[in-house]
Amino acid sequence: MRRLRSWLALGAALLLGSPASTALSAQPAPRPAEGAVRVGALTVPAGTTTGGVVVLQGDVDVQGTVEGDVVALRGDVTVRSGARVTGNAVSVLGDVRVIPGGTVAGDAESFSQEPAWSRVGEGGAAATASPWRGLTLTLGWLAILLLIGIGVLVSGSTYLDGVADTLQRSVGRAIAAGLVGQLLVLPALVTMVLLLVVTVVGILAVPLAVVALILAVAGLLTLGFLAVSFVTGRAIAGAPGDWKATAARGEALRALTVGLLVYLALWIAAAALQGLPMVAFVVRVAALGLTWVAATAGFGAALLSRAGTHTGGTPAGGAGRRAVGTVPAERDGVPVWQTPTPIGGIVAARRPTAVPPPRD
Repeated sequence: MRRLRSWLALGAALLLGSPASTALSAQPAPRPAEGAVRVGALTVPAGTTTGGVVVLQGDVDVQGTVEGDVVALRGDVTVRSGARVTGNAVSVLGDVRVIPGGTVAGDAESFSQEPAWSRVGEGGAAATASPWRGLTLTLGWLAILLLIGIGVLVSGSTYLDGVADTLQRSVGRAIAAGLVGQLLVLPALVTMVLLLVVTVVGILAVPLAVVALILAVAGLLTLGFLAVSFVTGRAIAGAPGDWKATAARGEALRALTVGLLVYLALWIAAAALQGLPMVAFVVRVAALGLTWVAATAGFGAALLSRAGTHTGGTPAGGAGRRAVGTVPAERDGVPVWQTPTPIGGIVAARRPTAVPPPRD
C-alpha cells in the first residue's frame, strides 16, 4: 500500500507539473499539507512535523518528521540524523540519502537513470542512439539477402523469372493478391491446426505443420522480394522487359544488387540520421512503407505464379513436347548447346547435332 501511495504521488507530480500548477505552487509553504506539490527545494526543519510532500525540480531536506511519503522529481531526498519519514522516500532522476540516525519506515528508492527521451532536448540526441548499430544491422540484412539471391540465381533462376514475369504482367494484381494472402495466413494456420487436432495422429503433426507453413510463407516472401528487387534493378539498368535471369546471370546479379540497394537505401539513411531523431523517424516510416509495398507485391506475384512454377498457365521454363530426333534451338532464351554459368554468363561449347532416325 505504501508503494502504491508513492506511485500515486509521483503520478500527481507529473500531472501537476504543468505551467499552470507551477504558478500556483511557486509560493513557499512552511508546512505543506498532506499530498501537497511544490516547485523548488524544500526543507523540513528539525522539531517540526508535516504531511507527505511531492517536490518538482528541487531537493528535499528532511530534518524533522514527515507523516507520509516524500517524493522528489529531478531532485535528491536527504533524511538527516534524528529525522523520520513514516512512509516512503522516493527520488526520480535523483538520489535518496538516509544519514545514520535517520529513519524511513517505508522504502527508500531512487531512479537515477535518466531516460533517453529526456536527454534529446538537452544534448541534441540521445546518448543511447548509435548510428553504427543501425548501419551494421541494415548492411547485415543486405549481405544476407545477397547471399540468398546468389543461391536463387544459381539453383532456381527459372523460378525467379516466373515470379518476375507475373509481377511485370500486373503489379496491381500482384499487390491485391499479396494483401489477400497476408490476411489469409492466420486463418489458414488456425484451420490447419483444427483439422489436425480432429484426429489423434494429426495432433502429433501440429508442430511440424505450423513450422512448415511458416517456412513456406517466409520462402514466398523472400522469393517475391528478390523478384521485386530484380525487376527494379533491371528497370534502372535499362534492360529490355523480357530479359531473363537465366540468360546472363552476371547481369542478373548486378540487377538484383541494384534493386536491393534501392529498397534498403532509406533504411541506411534512417540509421545514418540517428542524430536527428525526428528526421530519422520520418525516413524510417517511409522505408517501412516502401518495404511493405515491395514485399506485398512480391508475395502476391509468388502466390499467383505458384512460386514461379507457372506463368500465364504455362510452367516456367517448360519447353513443351518436341519431336524425336530434333534439337531445340533455345531454352529460356539460352541456346542449349551453350552452358550458362552463375556469374560469368555463357561459356561456349560444341554445338550438338541431331540424332538421325534409325534406318529400316
